[in-house]
Amino acid sequence: MISVVTNCSARKLNRPAPARELYRGTAFARIVRVVDEVRRSGAPVSLYVLSARYGLVGEWQVVEPYDATLRGAPPAEIRRWSREAGVIDALERVAAVSTLVLVVSKPYYIATEEVACKHNAYVLSPFRACGRWIRTGNFDKHIALRRLLVTLAARSASPS
Repeated sequence: MISVVTNCSARKLNRPAPARELYRGTAFARIVRVVDEVRRSGAPVSLYVLSARYGLVGEWQVVEPYDATLRGAPPAEIRRWSREAGVIDALERVAAVSTLVLVVSKPYYIATEEVACKHNAYVLSPFRACGRWIRTGNFDKHIALRRLLVTLAARSASPS
């Protein structure tokens, strides 16, 4: 199993919806499309959203719209929030049963860094990260994600 974690976006629907539909940001939509595309090829990929209000949510979990963000918060506050919101514990459970792929902005990476480092997660970002860092720009993360997911899926499908 491969688990992709991406962060929420400021643009949202104005009504409750599953997380994969609630967030309307361009980058978020691209990541959802890539995950769906790779799934159609038979790859076992889960999608999670790191929400500034709800913590880690599954893509089909229905959530209410909100106006919270981690952007601009000091790293110590983000790390405290991550523990209090149960993000670290939830990510630990996900990482224990799957290959973890983080496609998150800097504040949300700070929130997940402990788990990323401990579990050698793949991190797609323009900034240096621990784990298996794959350098991307801000606007081509979805392209790097597609390549990575196809490669990981092919590895998992190969006989050992």
